[in-house]
Amino acid sequence: MDKDYLIRLIHEYNPQILGAPGSVPATRRDLYAEIEPWMGKKQAVAIVGLRRIGKTTLMRQLMAGLGGTPIFFSFDEEDAQKKEVLIFVLDYAIVTLHATSLFLDEIQYVEDWEGILKRYYDQKAIKIVVSGSESLEISRAKAALAGRLITFRLQPLSFREYLMLKGAGIDTGPAALEDYPAMEALYRQCITRTEFFEDAFIEYLWKGAFPELVQEEDSVVIRKYIHDLVVRKIIYRDIPAMFDIRRPDLLFELFRYACSTSSQMFDIQNLSRHFGVHAETVSNYLWYLRSAFLVRVAESYSASPAKRVRKNKKLYVVHPAIACAVLGYRREHIIEQVRGQFAETLFAGRYFWRDRYKHEVDAVLETAKGLVPVEIKFQGSISPTDTRNLRIFMDEYRAGTAILITRDRFDRKIVDGREFLFIPAWLALLAWTVSPEGPVTD
Repeated sequence: MDKDYLIRLIHEYNPQILGAPGSVPATRRDLYAEIEPWMGKKQAVAIVGLRRIGKTTLMRQLMAGLGGTPIFFSFDEEDAQKKEVLIFVLDYAIVTLHATSLFLDEIQYVEDWEGILKRYYDQKAIKIVVSGSESLEISRAKAALAGRLITFRLQPLSFREYLMLKGAGIDTGPAALEDYPAMEALYRQCITRTEFFEDAFIEYLWKGAFPELVQEEDSVVIRKYIHDLVVRKIIYRDIPAMFDIRRPDLLFELFRYACSTSSQMFDIQNLSRHFGVHAETVSNYLWYLRSAFLVRVAESYSASPAKRVRKNKKLYVVHPAIACAVLGYRREHIIEQVRGQFAETLFAGRYFWRDRYKHEVDAVLETAKGLVPVEIKFQGSISPTDTRNLRIFMDEYRAGTAILITRDRFDRKIVDGREFLFIPAWLALLAWTVSPEGPVTD
């Protein structure tokens, strides 16, 4: 890439160099507060997450909070994805612009970026922040940048963040689902707006993953944005740029399958037969989808890690809005059965539970109160049989509290000394600020 063009590009990315006022959104994602304390420390910071999820905006907001001379550059443009471009940008920013901090967006496209940054990290007194939409490449950097890099994952918008961007948030902070007094207080605060929150919950299922779609109402625009600018770009450009993908069409069909069966158990051999390819290919392709943040996997809970590895797992699309776009669902297609499936997707965490007799609970939380089983029952009425699997789990693991995520019921029942909490899905999401997996920091 021509050096004069690179210099012009650097200045376009950084209008503050010539005194032009910077403009960043005032509303901050929850992750900002977790990263901000690290901005005054030596360690480099990596922000990873799905495409279009808000990494660049978060970097710009972090820049605005710093003194000195912060410089931003993006490697999303194909011509910029070269080692010599990265070295030129670093040298020009440090030597000519006297940069005190560097923000390098979509760094994963540059070969040996971690080795280059290691040298500058060790030799220059400069703060480095990088972002990437490919977790495996960032993970590989940890070996070269051991002790120098801390990683944060930016998740799709939480329900609280979605409402905040709509200007309809609530003042109360998050609450633990198993803390009934805190949940009751949150419910009382919201009780006069339950219809609004129930409607917003359906809207969130349909389009709520991406900041740029919060105010968008056109279903055609929403689907094309997610399908073309996120999913197809990841599957047909990003992943092939990182890995030897011979069948991007198969990769797309595998992801489409994950969208339609989200929250169901899967088996590599069965998928191999279904798609007519080797099991190793399916396993690798699933790993690529996971590393690009399109899907996630939960294990069946066991006190033995070895047993967890051997058991079948569940596959989830990372957010229902992505499944809706890939499957062509509009808002009116989010019928009760689909809502239940997608609600389970939202509350999926590291673990579900299934025993040899096929008793199953949808999620298992590890909390200060011990293990808490969670069942999603997004339906008109809840019967005593709906708690059966929860009770079996509680007997086996001596759990004192269980949670049922419901459509609209808020209640608390004590049965034989055990606590059962019934929490509407919208209320549970208001209490939960991050995914059950939690923020990833390394």
